[in-house]
Amino acid sequence: MKRCSLLLILATSLVFSLTAAADQPARAQRIAVLDWQQALMSSQQARADLQAAEERLSNDQSRARQLREEANALQERMQRDGDIMSSDERRRLNQEIEQKAQEFQFLMSRLQRQQQEMQQEIVERHRPALEQAVNELIEEHQIDLLLDRQAVAFVRPQYDLTPAVAEKLNAAQ
Repeated sequence: MKRCSLLLILATSLVFSLTAAADQPARAQRIAVLDWQQALMSSQQARADLQAAEERLSNDQSRARQLREEANALQERMQRDGDIMSSDERRRLNQEIEQKAQEFQFLMSRLQRQQQEMQQEIVERHRPALEQAVNELIEEHQIDLLLDRQAVAFVRPQYDLTPAVAEKLNAAQ
């Protein structure tokens, strides 16, 4: 008996909710996608900040290139002259190659960490403007669902807000 009355109540509430939904005018849901990072990096100010960050790292990048070239030259020398070198010379050359390789690895690791930190700082600095541009476009286009572009396998260009967000960011700056 309780089960029947519970089913009756559920069925009645379902009918009322369907009736209420039918009374509202049907509107197609508007879905869009956005590549947040591309939109941000397409803005002139973020690109300028990224370029300035790269310039700050240029000395370390030059040193890394130099270390790689030196290690390669030593390696070529070892292959070319290794047969005629004494065992002490080969050992010293191997140690020098190893030292250059370790210094190169350390420097590259530090460069990657610094680049990631700088990119994160740029993203955080520009996040408020990015969010404002996105929210304005959501309201303008009455978007119901905004998906990350990376999570979507295919999208037609007219549903991609990325260029519009980049344009708004550039206009705001």
